[in-house]
Amino acid sequence: NDQGKYTEAEPLHRRALATREKALGLQHPDVATSLNNLAFSLHRQSMLNDAESLYRRALTISEKALGIEHPNTKTYRSNLQWFIKKRQESKK
Repeated sequence: NDQGKYTEAEPLHRRALATREKALGLQHPDVATSLNNLAFSLHRQSMLNDAESLYRRALTISEKALGIEHPNTKTYRSNLQWFIKKRQESKK
């Protein structure tokens, strides 16, 4: 993602997500991190419905596992808000 190679990053994020889900369970905070990273990659590829779903899932997991004031939760909330704003701007 940092290099802007979102198409190449996507399968790596998917593999990391699957590994974390299997090893840690579906509600682990590290799964939320993988979801957020994959969401960003999909967002940059204009896969907006999938990206939004993953951003929301990451936020939900983080809120439950870490609480609403945890820095990671705040980051995921901010990312979702940024996504929604960008999506609305693109519809204008």
